[in-house]
Amino acid sequence: MNFINLASSSSGNCYWVELERSSRPPVKIMIELGLPMKDIQMRCIKSGLNMLSLDCCLVTHNHSDHAKSAKEMFKKGFRVYGNEFVASSIRQVMHPGELKCIAAETYVVPFSVEHDAPDPLGFVIYTDREKILFIADCKYWKADLTSQRFDYIIIEANYEARLLHFAREEAERNDDLGLKSSLERVFNAHMSIENCIKALKKMNLSKCKAIFLIHLSDRNARENVFKNEVTRQVGKKCFVAKKNGGFI
Repeated sequence: MNFINLASSSSGNCYWVELERSSRPPVKIMIELGLPMKDIQMRCIKSGLNMLSLDCCLVTHNHSDHAKSAKEMFKKGFRVYGNEFVASSIRQVMHPGELKCIAAETYVVPFSVEHDAPDPLGFVIYTDREKILFIADCKYWKADLTSQRFDYIIIEANYEARLLHFAREEAERNDDLGLKSSLERVFNAHMSIENCIKALKKMNLSKCKAIFLIHLSDRNARENVFKNEVTRQVGKKCFVAKKNGGFI
């Protein structure tokens, strides 16, 4: 797999994934289109990526930081897949549990996740050579993934519970209702590093080569701590997606 982070935060998310196939060149998928079209184009150019070579795009839900350019990408001729709220303007609808062929010898099985958006999705994406798990904005999911063996896992670790708790206490002391409400939304809609690690420990990681943490909070996450904790507790290589592209 070749995984390139173009953007990863509540300001915008966009990822480029290439998966190996036995009888064809790697399939090229863009996951999340949460930046203005011009920004996506410029970041691809800077990363040496040819957008015209994309096989398809996947979008997890209709929040702007994930779906901003979905309609425009579709109008430019790209195949864009999402749930009915994303796909109202792009036609390629995916439903939880429904196997979808998104490119030659490339399949995705979407599954429901818990987030404050209508019908958000996570993705199991695979070819005959590689299988990955992609989970972005998500507090929890019910799908049983314990029997799956992924080559790579890309998963949200938005905040550290202790930091969020302290920030909420400070907002209460300062009577900052706006900040308090915002922090409570994070708790109710996103995954902490603690719950991320618990979820990873339940999975079969025997084939997993690396774990990528995405969508970290600017205020309530510590990149190096998260990376080290996943490596220590889960026993796999870990990389953390930076806000404006690249990894730690």
